[in-house]
Amino acid sequence: MGQFFEYLKISFKSIWDNKMRSVLTMFGIIVGISSVIAVVALGNGIKGTITGEMNSMFASQVYIKAGTTTEVYEDAIMNREDVDAVRESVDHIMVFSMDDGYSMEALTPRGEKYTYVVPCNETYVKAETNKFVCGRFFNKDEYDEAKHVCVINEAGAKDIFGHTSVLGQTITLRFDSGKEADFTIVGVRAKSESALYAMGGESTELRIPYTTFANEYGIGPDDDHFYSVLLMPDSQNNSKEVIRNTIRKIEGRKGLRGKKRITYTSFDSYMDQINMIINGVTIFISFVAAISLVVGGVGVMNIMLVSVTERTQEIGIRKALGARVSSIMIQFLAESAVLTAVGGTLGILIGYLGAELLCFIASKVIKMNVVATIHPLIVLGVVAFSAVIGMFFGIYPAKKAAKLSPIEALRQE
Repeated sequence: MGQFFEYLKISFKSIWDNKMRSVLTMFGIIVGISSVIAVVALGNGIKGTITGEMNSMFASQVYIKAGTTTEVYEDAIMNREDVDAVRESVDHIMVFSMDDGYSMEALTPRGEKYTYVVPCNETYVKAETNKFVCGRFFNKDEYDEAKHVCVINEAGAKDIFGHTSVLGQTITLRFDSGKEADFTIVGVRAKSESALYAMGGESTELRIPYTTFANEYGIGPDDDHFYSVLLMPDSQNNSKEVIRNTIRKIEGRKGLRGKKRITYTSFDSYMDQINMIINGVTIFISFVAAISLVVGGVGVMNIMLVSVTERTQEIGIRKALGARVSSIMIQFLAESAVLTAVGGTLGILIGYLGAELLCFIASKVIKMNVVATIHPLIVLGVVAFSAVIGMFFGIYPAKKAAKLSPIEALRQE
């Protein structure tokens, strides 16, 4: 152990005696390590921010589908009676509602405006992450009786009426058939607190009972066509059981038991895809940045070869006094490893500071709080990797030093 510390002492002395040369040699290592750290920390920060924002809006959401993501099975298409049957017989369901959206023309006090209309049932209120500025969501009686009521979002209320005190006000919707129907506002949803949602801007949105929507179009309970229905269990612990029981219920009603024509897509699967894309981009950019580590390693090898040439007589004297070949090799390997480890440590500090700066800029640009995040094991791995790079590129100079003949070395001026 004492000999090991002696090697380290010699290595640090050599670096200190040639400060400028050592700094220039470490430059490639510092750039490579800092780039990798900055990219990984920024990538983790963005992933964490997006995951948090998405969770706040869509956590626990599942879509029961009549087919797959690429194919729709006509015999699996659901209707209103299927939705009602599931709600009545499957336990632990918090939301089970149609939620297809339609762009419709609205006749308002400020003229004609296009609005996004979501026909749904009363359970849909629990899928809403926004609070209410005033009023409420429509209830089961209003849904069952197909009342002409609606819930508007805050941005829509301000756009149409100029304020949010709009309870009891009327909005007229024009359907594709040309028929017009008045809807009374019973609630105003607050503006979304999610920065991710707000990035796209908020347009006018209405929630109306699906039964009312169907009546206006002349759609009977058996004529509905739902390719997907929104499902939310009352607890994550019940999620798998609720999904399984829901699919079984619909399959039984459709005579599709065992045919696997009713499928589902969960929020988690969407998040897995998003995280996979972010991770892929982060890994690719990190790989490109890590190329500079190889360049830095070549620089270490070059400077170690220069060091061997400069210290030829020192090597000759040590070998003449009985120093073993392994001792000479270990000394030069230690020097190259220390050189890259110091460069790696500086690279980590600079990289993390750079990541903090990038995250600060990203937070201002996308208006979300992006926090630089990196696991301590990754930091340790980067330091170890930089040391390995130094040792790898230090092997040739070390071997060259160890193989010098003492007589020839002592003859050198």
